[in-house]
Amino acid sequence: MRSQILAGIRQFMVGRGFMEVETPMMQVIPGGASARPFITHHNALDLDMYLRIAPELYLKRLVVGGFERVFEINRNFRNEGISVRHNPEFTMMELYMAYADYKDLIELTESLFRTLAQDILGNTEVPYGDQVFDFGKPFEKLTMREAIKKYRPETEMADLDNFDSAKAIAESIGIKVEKSWGLGRIVTEIFEEVAEAQPDPADLHHRIPGGSFSAGAP
Repeated sequence: MRSQILAGIRQFMVGRGFMEVETPMMQVIPGGASARPFITHHNALDLDMYLRIAPELYLKRLVVGGFERVFEINRNFRNEGISVRHNPEFTMMELYMAYADYKDLIELTESLFRTLAQDILGNTEVPYGDQVFDFGKPFEKLTMREAIKKYRPETEMADLDNFDSAKAIAESIGIKVEKSWGLGRIVTEIFEEVAEAQPDPADLHHRIPGGSFSAGAP
């Protein structure tokens, strides 16, 4: 099924006018994400280089250079922990399109999942454990603050707009607030703890089931 999914992604993206590209795996400056890179040494150039943590910067160069819709499916490497959600070496698709906003990306993402499910499984309903995700329906769309309110109902929305109140909420759920953090960082940490954190690592979709978008990052 993995090969079918990859083939389906490529077919969908090309059909939307995107061009598949390959960008460098070894980079002089690791960028595009916040992660610890693997370091290697180029003997011929006598130069330390990094296995990429993301293809973002090179893909953006292509967009600036006039290639308005590009995507890449390839390996990324992050020298960090291993869990059911993270692996040091993993395959990722990253895409960029000029003259589009997050609403366009939401539409594209919904259509991609819907198309893959229909083409590979023959319908848009995908079983996962004891749940069934229907990718034929519009995905749930929440701002980060709305997601916090949904999964921690006692939270007052106004408190997430005030530094001291947000800090108190963060500390009440076990988050150690650093002195350098502003309100946006605190709200982000609360969101990750309340809406993304999984009480059971084996249940990846316990809090936010498949088919959800989070927008409005502070």
